[in-house]
Amino acid sequence: MKKIVIPVLAAAAFLGSGQLFAQQKKNFISVGAGYADRNDIYETGTGAIGKNSSHYVNISLAYGYYFKERWAIGILGGYSSNTSDNTIPSKNSGWNVGPFVRYEQPIWNSRLSVYADGAALANFGRVDADTEPVTGLHYREQKTSGYNLSITPGLLFHLTPSFSLTANMGSVFAAGVRTTKVGSTKSTSSEAGLFKDFRLNNVMLGINFHF
Repeated sequence: MKKIVIPVLAAAAFLGSGQLFAQQKKNFISVGAGYADRNDIYETGTGAIGKNSSHYVNISLAYGYYFKERWAIGILGGYSSNTSDNTIPSKNSGWNVGPFVRYEQPIWNSRLSVYADGAALANFGRVDADTEPVTGLHYREQKTSGYNLSITPGLLFHLTPSFSLTANMGSVFAAGVRTTKVGSTKSTSSEAGLFKDFRLNNVMLGINFHF
């Protein structure tokens, strides 16, 4: 009898977890944020030791809709800022917006899932004008615009039917085109790569609200 009951209970638990996942709420709003510091030491041509310090802030907001049990579509937007406290201080800022599609796969009952977001984003950014204090060299303001495609994996930990925690380390694939404008001069560049944005500096933690 025990040999029969145990497999039946195991099957019931498996089906029950599948039902919990299938009965998820269809809409979600996701908010994420990340912060990182980077310090680099270098030697100048005169033998002096210099230090570069950079600070990164990333914020994201997304709305999604599950049109199937494990598939969702939606729109996301983000803001990023990079400031440096170097000999020539600088500040970069940018934002992006665009549609995304998500595939989610539960890996531990109905609590933990992995996901992958594929996004097509329009990007806009600016590098503030700066003047080097020693030489007086002036760096003009730069404006950037472009678009990119990306694939970003992450983790979802479902606390309740209404709330989940999220975590990711940036995209594993990215490709795009960027136009840089300085005054009346424009230049265009394109790039594509694997794992170039997948690093600790890009860790983002957040929360999903399901409704």
